[in-house]
Amino acid sequence: MQNDDEIRLVIKSREVKNWTGVTITMALDQAADAFSVEAPFDPERTELLEVFQPFGYQPVQVSIGKDPVLTGRVDRVDYSLAAAERTVNVQGRSLTGVLVDCEIEGSLEFHHHFLADLATELCKPFGIEVDWQNNRPLEFARAEYGQKIYDFLNSLAAPARLFLYSATDGKLVISWAKKLLDQAATAALIEGESPLLSVSASFDGSKRFSSYTVATQFAGEPDIEGTVPDIGVLVHRPHLSAEGDADADPRQTAARRRMEAFASAFSVTATVTGWRAPGGKLWAKGDAVTLRAPSCALIREIKYTAVGITLKIDTTEGKVTELRLIPPEILAGQTLKTTPWAPRW
Repeated sequence: MQNDDEIRLVIKSREVKNWTGVTITMALDQAADAFSVEAPFDPERTELLEVFQPFGYQPVQVSIGKDPVLTGRVDRVDYSLAAAERTVNVQGRSLTGVLVDCEIEGSLEFHHHFLADLATELCKPFGIEVDWQNNRPLEFARAEYGQKIYDFLNSLAAPARLFLYSATDGKLVISWAKKLLDQAATAALIEGESPLLSVSASFDGSKRFSSYTVATQFAGEPDIEGTVPDIGVLVHRPHLSAEGDADADPRQTAARRRMEAFASAFSVTATVTGWRAPGGKLWAKGDAVTLRAPSCALIREIKYTAVGITLKIDTTEGKVTELRLIPPEILAGQTLKTTPWAPRW
């Protein structure tokens, strides 16, 4: 097992160690992973002043021990002077972070593209490569003037249940949510047993509706409609929206809105000791776990996907990992076959 879990940053080909505060966030449903590290700062060390130059957009590689975590750029440097100490906080994101910040240049209409080809075209000016594990044909796609690149690409990927996220080498990955259904569990997390430290679960009924109706518009009036019910909502709570033709069948869009609502209404976060799963590898986005925590109404042990991973150093617990969990069926647009909040009787 790899025991060397020291955080290493290579900035402008210079390796910097001995960070005291660490937070690294990785996610399947975000364009870029991010890091924030903090350390004492000595202004007499001129080599550090060069490395931490403000507005330098320095290339950076982040690793934990020998395991690569992130390839990107430094976004922000904060210096702090207090009575007894001087500190520097360095923050950055994957190379794909620029896709969140910047808008589409040039043509806003695209004909007869595949999603991966379109993503490659938009990423090329930034030197970002695209690694596609699944693809989607697009007869026609039109962006709005001033629309962010990632927002546009994600709007095209979502109807096909495709994720856009960053790889450890800085590439933009296009991946298929359905592959998460067959992912084997990395760990079984049980209340009261190691490595599980804490769990929080939220059930927000205001986010769900008894039915979802999606309609296109013609001359300001609803045109083609599609409706799907949510049998898990037992009171009358209809949701109606007018949208474009993201799907050929508005019912497909309505079903997607139903799954998105469920995902936002049911959230689970589990915190575990250390930065590595029981098998010894670093926790990674997309890992599968099973979880049972009766104190949080999670009575049944079901499988979840770690959509988001946060590695950090906690002041009391030391190195911990927060897992943002969603059942893989929800991510794949399927109905949850078994709910974890089953009654005790």
